[in-house]
Amino acid sequence: MNTIIFYKSKTGFTKEYAELLERRLVDSEIQPIEKINRKILLDKDFVFFGGPLRGNVILGLKKFLKHYKEIKDKDIFVFAVGMQPVDQEKKDLVITTNNLDSYHIRLYFLQGGLDFTKFGKFKKKIIMYALKEESKKSDSGIPFEQIESRLNERISFVSSSNLDRMVDVYHKVKISKSNKNNG
Repeated sequence: MNTIIFYKSKTGFTKEYAELLERRLVDSEIQPIEKINRKILLDKDFVFFGGPLRGNVILGLKKFLKHYKEIKDKDIFVFAVGMQPVDQEKKDLVITTNNLDSYHIRLYFLQGGLDFTKFGKFKKKIIMYALKEESKKSDSGIPFEQIESRLNERISFVSSSNLDRMVDVYHKVKISKSNKNNG
């Protein structure tokens, strides 16, 4: 049984999870979503996709799901990587926004991080303006300059242990399939 892990990564956190996942799964390989094609998918039993979560949209998922007809009979795992912890309301919103209730997939949420240095100039300006305005209103006592200097530090919550639940399910499904094929 072969496993493929596709990913889309803007700031590197999703790619880190894909690399950690590859180390924990047997017979697996990783590829950026741009490399997805029918030929790669044909001989795979398990297909993973990971993408960053922005505004309740999983980036790259639309491109991944264009191949759903080719993989619908395979075991499909999708993981969304975002900065915030996710509650049930947020999960429901992501499922609805990405139209995932139309597909048979397993969905997981993983906490990523923040790397302000990877943002474009326009996005940086907007965030800096918002933070500056908020620091004026806030009673936190933290000077804006201190907040600004911390933004140049990469903050990461990526951990192999965040993959435990998804990896456990993968192994259970793999054992179940193996028993069916040998029984």
